[in-house]
Amino acid sequence: MPVLLPLVPLSQFGRRFFLLVSMISIAFVGLAITAGELAIGHLYLVFAALLIAYNLFLPRQRGVDWSERREEQEGGAHPVLTRIVQALLVIAIPVGVLALVVDALRYTDTVELEFASELLLALNFVSAAVLLGGALAAMILGHWYLVSRKLSFTPLARVTTTLLAVLMFRMAVTCVAIWAQEGLWSEMVQRAGLMSFLLHPGTFLMTRLLFGFIAPFVLLFMVWRCVRIRSNQSATGILYVVVAFVLIGEIIAKYMFVSHRLLI
Repeated sequence: MPVLLPLVPLSQFGRRFFLLVSMISIAFVGLAITAGELAIGHLYLVFAALLIAYNLFLPRQRGVDWSERREEQEGGAHPVLTRIVQALLVIAIPVGVLALVVDALRYTDTVELEFASELLLALNFVSAAVLLGGALAAMILGHWYLVSRKLSFTPLARVTTTLLAVLMFRMAVTCVAIWAQEGLWSEMVQRAGLMSFLLHPGTFLMTRLLFGFIAPFVLLFMVWRCVRIRSNQSATGILYVVVAFVLIGEIIAKYMFVSHRLLI
C-alpha cells in the first residue's frame, strides 16, 4: 500500500489520508504475524517500525489539517519534519519489497521452474502484493474525493494509471511463470485427463483469469475514463469492485501456489 503514497501530494490531501493508509499496512503486518504464529521475518518488523515512526512524525498540513486560527497560533507544519517523514517512507518501501523477496526465495527449492526460478518467485510475490495493496490504496484515495470536493483529479489519474501498469506487469509475470512451468502443466493434464483437468484446476484458472485480470483491467480503464470527466463518485464505486475482484484473483493464485506450487 505505501508504494502509491509518493504519487499523492501530502500538502493537498493532508495527513489523515497518509495516516490511514500506513496504519492499515501496519495492521496487515500484525495480522501476518498472528497468522504465522509470531514467526515473521525481521524485515517486516523493520518495515512496520518505519511506518509507525512515519505515523508519529507526520506533520499537519497548512490549509488542510488546521483551521486558520489554529494555524496562526501554532505556526503551521515544520518543513524539516516533512522531509523526515518523506525519508522514512522512501526507506520503508524498499524494505517492504525486500521482505517480500526474502519470503519468495524460501520456496526456490520447492517450486519447479525451468528457468529464472528466483527471479520469477520474487516478481510473483512483489507484483501480487503491490497490485492488491495498490488497489486498496486507490479505493481509499477515491473515497477521499467524496469527503473533499476541492481536490485536484491529477493524483487520482496518476494512481489509476500506475495501477493499470502494475496490473499489466502482474499479468506479464504470470504468463512467463506459466511458460516456465510448462512441463508441470503438461504432466497435470496427462495424469488427470483433459476433462478432469478442465474441472479442476481448470475452473480455478478461468476464475483467476476473469476476476484477477480481465475484469480489473476493464474496470480500471472505466475508472480512468471517469476521472477524465471528473466523475469521482463513479470512479470510487468502481474501485470498490476492483478491490474485491483483485482479492478474489489473488486468493485463487495463492491457493494454487500452496496446493500445487503453481504460479498463476
